Amino acid sequence: MLLCCSSVSLAQSITGAMGLISRLNIGSLELGDYLALGAIFSATDSVCTLQVLSQDETPFLYSLVFGEGVVNDATSVVLFNAIQNFDLGNFSSLKFLQFIGNFLYLFGASTFLGVASGLLSAYVIKKLYFGRHSTDREVAIMMLMAYLSYMLAELLDLSGILTVFFCGIVMSHYTWHNVTESSRVTTKHAFATLSFISETFLFLYVGMDALDIEKWKIVSETY
Repeated sequence: MLLCCSSVSLAQSITGAMGLISRLNIGSLELGDYLALGAIFSATDSVCTLQVLSQDETPFLYSLVFGEGVVNDATSVVLFNAIQNFDLGNFSSLKFLQFIGNFLYLFGASTFLGVASGLLSAYVIKKLYFGRHSTDREVAIMMLMAYLSYMLAELLDLSGILTVFFCGIVMSHYTWHNVTESSRVTTKHAFATLSFISETFLFLYVGMDALDIEKWKIVSETY
């Protein structure tokens, strides 16, 4: 009964949203536009939940919430890319199967590339002599391999977020145990600092961009 009520409410919300968008006078929207908007708005954000939780006190729960948020965002990006690359002009059951196959390809290829990049970084640090027992080189290799996985994903039209996520998981299980203790401490604080700076920049940028007068003029003209 709960699932039934939820599905009816969801269908009603989707239908109402389609009617509301059609009344905003923002141009003619097709099925692909509605699906793209749904893919963007369907991703849940776990930033507020992560701010409440403490990584040191509840590391397992923090990892679950963080991983769920990242996978949701990555899935939303993969769905959006699959919709953009798919022709919905003549929709049929065959094209629907092609759309599902395209989504699975993007998801699977991004995951495989991330895992491969993580394993490659572990092999490089463990086997190659020039980076062994050198904090600077070990930290540099870990950062460059993570960035390389993202660049390869974008070059191959895959999901960079999903690739970096699985690359980080593999690196935390294998590469992390092949570096020295000083490299572990340096890497932990370096990534924590970069993460804090990136989040602060994004919040400042979004807040300043919301004050753009030109954007609000466009919003007022739609009513």
